[in-house]
Amino acid sequence: MASSLLLVVLLLCCVGQAHSYLTVKNIRAQNLLPDKYSKPDGYAKVFYGSSNMGQTSVVQGNRNPSWTQSFNYYSAKVGGQLTVKVYDKDVVSDDYLGGCTTKIKVGTFDARCNLSSGGTLYLTYSFS
Repeated sequence: MASSLLLVVLLLCCVGQAHSYLTVKNIRAQNLLPDKYSKPDGYAKVFYGSSNMGQTSVVQGNRNPSWTQSFNYYSAKVGGQLTVKVYDKDVVSDDYLGGCTTKIKVGTFDARCNLSSGGTLYLTYSFS
């Protein structure tokens, strides 16, 4: 009887504690607009809610950057927000080129967003 009770307590404890895993990859942009001095030196920042998942490397002088980094977040939730923001690296201050926010769903999805300053952002995310 005591072992049955222990099993029930353990099951109740762990229900709802399933860990979910979010992966963001294949981040790329097309047709980023150059500023008046040079072609864009693009990079992206990845967020789950307000948590910074990381930042890509800077791709210099390229209007169509593609980043090879992938980003992982442990314990994401369905309906949580994934945001990717694209910037142009400059000497004094970086220019915000635009971003994309999507609500997390279970599965693997390709996302496409038009950036506010021109150009398009593409990414793939998986959530399980």
